[in-house]
Amino acid sequence: MRTNRGFTLIELMVTIAVLVIIATMAVPSFKDLILKQNLKKSSQELVEVLTKARAKAAFERRQITVRLNTSVVADTETQLNWMPNGKSVLKSSSPTTITFLSTGLVKDATSDTSFVVCEQSSGSLSKTVSISKMGTIQQTVEGTCS
Repeated sequence: MRTNRGFTLIELMVTIAVLVIIATMAVPSFKDLILKQNLKKSSQELVEVLTKARAKAAFERRQITVRLNTSVVADTETQLNWMPNGKSVLKSSSPTTITFLSTGLVKDATSDTSFVVCEQSSGSLSKTVSISKMGTIQQTVEGTCS
């Protein structure tokens, strides 16, 4: 008696059809995952740039300005730049610059400053980074972008 090894054409076609159905269901979830990861990365990088600017201002005893939403521009001795990743955007009501004094305080601050990063221009998820007038940077808080 002879045994056949391998797959028939019908078995192969059914397997491919099942894989296509599963992939079709997974694509929207994957897109949401990428948007959320870009939002998380953008907000973490914003915190890092702000922390670096504050430390640099205090260490070098000079004012350091952080510009947000800048196109690809090299950092200088007195200016650091930040740009969101992927489709993430800085909410239009957020300030676009902040300056740290040589003491680590925020220049001309009368209250806390908040930066809101949205997952995309018409997105619903956001993360907020707050800086007190004393220069303390608070970690991101999740919210809605409306």
